[in-house]
Amino acid sequence: MSVIKDLHKITTDGALSFSEKVARLLEIGTEVLGLETGIVSYVHNGTYTVVQAISPLNEIVSGAEFPLSNTYCADTVNANGIVAYNDVDVMPGNRHPCYSLYTLKSYLATPIHVNAALYGTLNFSSTTSKTDGFTAVDYDYLLLLADWIGAEVTREEALSEIISQKDALEEQNALLNQITELAGVGTWELDLETGALTWSASLKRMFQINDKQEVTPAHALKFVANTKVRNVYESKMEEIARTGSDWAYEFEIITDGGEKRWLESRAHPIMKNGTCLKIIGATRDITERFNTTQSLKQKTAIAEQALKARSEFLANMSHEIRTPIHGVQGMLETLCSTSLNEKQKEYTHVAMRSSESLLNIVNDILDFSKIDSGHMTYDVEPVNLKELIEQQVPMFSRLADKKGIEFITETAAVSDTLFLADSLRLSQILMNLLNNAVKFTEKGSIKISTRCTKYGVGRFKVKLIVTDTGIGISDEQQKVIFSPFLQAEESTQRRFGGTGLGLAIVNNIVEHYDGNVEVSSALGEGARFIVTMTLDCANAGVLKEKTIAANKAKPLCKKVLSESRVLVVEDNEINQIVIKEQLKEIGVSVELANNGALGLAKVKSAIARKKPYDLIFMDCHMPVMDGLAATKEIRALGETVPIIALTANAMSGEKEKCLRAGMDDFISKPAGVTRLGDCINYHLSHKQERFRNPA
Repeated sequence: MSVIKDLHKITTDGALSFSEKVARLLEIGTEVLGLETGIVSYVHNGTYTVVQAISPLNEIVSGAEFPLSNTYCADTVNANGIVAYNDVDVMPGNRHPCYSLYTLKSYLATPIHVNAALYGTLNFSSTTSKTDGFTAVDYDYLLLLADWIGAEVTREEALSEIISQKDALEEQNALLNQITELAGVGTWELDLETGALTWSASLKRMFQINDKQEVTPAHALKFVANTKVRNVYESKMEEIARTGSDWAYEFEIITDGGEKRWLESRAHPIMKNGTCLKIIGATRDITERFNTTQSLKQKTAIAEQALKARSEFLANMSHEIRTPIHGVQGMLETLCSTSLNEKQKEYTHVAMRSSESLLNIVNDILDFSKIDSGHMTYDVEPVNLKELIEQQVPMFSRLADKKGIEFITETAAVSDTLFLADSLRLSQILMNLLNNAVKFTEKGSIKISTRCTKYGVGRFKVKLIVTDTGIGISDEQQKVIFSPFLQAEESTQRRFGGTGLGLAIVNNIVEHYDGNVEVSSALGEGARFIVTMTLDCANAGVLKEKTIAANKAKPLCKKVLSESRVLVVEDNEINQIVIKEQLKEIGVSVELANNGALGLAKVKSAIARKKPYDLIFMDCHMPVMDGLAATKEIRALGETVPIIALTANAMSGEKEKCLRAGMDDFISKPAGVTRLGDCINYHLSHKQERFRNPA
């Protein structure tokens, strides 16, 4: 993992000073943890001293002192362990003595121990709350950084003592022995004139050899486990003597007792008149840290495998669930077009609504998975927000009418402006908020209103406000409603259903547009959700009609449709029936193939008979040959026939895979007659032009 490599690179870089190393370690911490400020402190006699800090404006300087009681680190010292406040407003709250002193909203810290005693704290903080909370991996990174910084402090103290006492070697050795005994660091000295090597008692214990045993350079090298590393170590000693440069290295040894250990050794030359007289060094047992690092790497690998497995599971789930939903909705849609009595129509509509609810649940889970993995995509197009709202209103106003609820809309504030945004994502915001309002309101009214204020050149602060007179939300419940898979309370889920993902999705979409969601509510008094987004203004002269015309082709005449030959490559028998009936309703002649290989064979046969297909609907996941491979083979024939991906897999990246394979368009299942018709009208529009203007 790059973080581990960066830590290793920093701590083994002999050219960096102690302050530079700690500053870089803090930079890594802020990046990994997503918190903007990092501080290493020294705590002594109730005084908190800043040793090193990084912050957005560099307002925290080294050497600054504060009473420990005036800092959140007092909690960390008292706890003698990790303290995590992902939202200071919630925990520890405004009763904390530090609440009014600082603007920070999130805080994560742990003690730093040097020589088994409290040295100070390592803390990271931000002026924004960490809404998703801190994870076990965050804690692992924090502890790892604290260990490394503590090690740097220990090493800096030991080596500074060595260097500062170089003019009085005997006194230095006595002092160094005392320090290293406490710090668990072994020292050594190599006299280049006599070739004598001297090890401290602590270093001998580290190698599990007798205190009275003499150690020669050749004997010392034999402890190094790897022959290549042994050769490097030996050549580096020669280089140090020649160049007078310091050196630090980590290596594995096999002790005299046969135990494998990992050590970190630093060497420093004692020069006089350009000649190296001695090389002194300090060695520390880093086995525990090395094992921690390896364990963290393993955990990271496991986590990455779990994420990959989850993505694969969701992709399979998407395909497996959407395929039968496609069959159900297609058959219900076909059934609705037949002669039914009133009771049958009612039952059919109920079944259709149930299938739509199931599809919405699947879509919520998949959308949140995209957000969670950072793969949520956003288009940029001119959006008429007034029209977008009005498109959603009829569906929800009908539901409100059935419950006797008044439905009010106010869109005048956004009626004269086109915004650059993703209409699908804005629709998701509206649908989730309006769906909740209708679901949780039994009487009274629901109101959607808008506000729009200029915010710089070509930018606007846009507000979408949904107010209802429903059951309301308590203060405690408001703390969790934007968390995924959580609803206000268990009884809410039992009574109203749902995945608990709607508001989490809304919150993530709004954050993409540099905004936020505010809620004002109380039990029994309804709820008011205010969505604020920062949107760019599109060209005011662009008319919405032009946008629609650019994306939607005119319907084809019956003659063009009836003469068009369409191939459907689909392995699922139910889906074959569904799409065949749907295309029959549109007025298109259909041929079927059960897999990609049969589809390819039909294409070749049609070319040979000089009756090529006009359009191909291609499923992606099929036995024998999948849709992607079949498309590549068809393109290899030189065929330019439009190939439309028709797949139940709606995971991120699926559309891009299809387009890279040579497909022209992408429709996710379940697909209704309208979507199929629009697709056919668009891709076969050239035939109508030739029909009108025969050459």
